Amino acid sequence: MTSSHSGRMRLVALGAGATLLTGAIFAGSVIANQSANAVGSTSPVPVSRTVEAATGIRVLAAHVVGAGGIVELTYQILDQEKASIVEGDVTRTPLLRSQSNGHTLQDTAAMRHGHTLRPAGTYFLLYYNKDGAVRVGDKIDVVINGTTLSGVPVT
Repeated sequence: MTSSHSGRMRLVALGAGATLLTGAIFAGSVIANQSANAVGSTSPVPVSRTVEAATGIRVLAAHVVGAGGIVELTYQILDQEKASIVEGDVTRTPLLRSQSNGHTLQDTAAMRHGHTLRPAGTYFLLYYNKDGAVRVGDKIDVVINGTTLSGVPVT
């Protein structure tokens, strides 16, 4: 075998290896995205017209963030006046209750949006997730001023 022939064989082998590696990375990415979408699609956020009418908000999502130390509750404003119970009075902050272990979260980060709530605006509250009480995959109840939205999935 000549040195130019063995050099070409090495290049072909190197190219084939790079192609296989790229394909494996792409396939892994596709599988990960499908898994993430499957989790989200099997657990939609419940909607309660009763809760929405009483509170003026629609809960959109609950996420564990900040290395597990924070739960973010995202919501949309439906009625500005009624929604002020979420934003205005810290003693009436929505309570989050884990369905799996019964633990509750009500301590939020020291932040209020401090401006006029816009209809259809999207806002969030950040809760201290003490001792990892709420985990990804859990379902929580969101208790707001005596009304409860049950079964909100946590991602």
